[in-house]
Amino acid sequence: MTDGPKPPEQPDRADRSDRLDRVEELITLLVQRAPVIDTASADELVERLHRIGSPLARSIARVVELVAEQLVDPGVALPALAMACATLVDGVRGALGARELEAARFEIETLMPVPDRPPRITMSDAPDVPLSSLRKR
Repeated sequence: MTDGPKPPEQPDRADRSDRLDRVEELITLLVQRAPVIDTASADELVERLHRIGSPLARSIARVVELVAEQLVDPGVALPALAMACATLVDGVRGALGARELEAARFEIETLMPVPDRPPRITMSDAPDVPLSSLRKR
């Protein structure tokens, strides 16, 4: 008598805990090596964060990418990223709620660059010919 096909194995808690611990290890490594960014560690961290897939994890991953590309200053971003990673890990483990995770996501997203404003037109940029001097042909 056969038992039939087995359901796919779910990762056990120890495996999930190891993966979460690795996120904290990687961000700690990046902080310790700053201002030099270890691209292999940054890439692995981004990959693991994308696997977690929560809004906070995706925001952290984006800022880590920006730091690795030297578009965001590591001295400013890495302490906030370390706190956000700790919050993420605690949230995945169930120790924090949605409000705390959303607050951490908001803080991390403030590190993302915003587009420059378009230049303002000033009076010095105005045409040299007054409108009143123009005539119809």
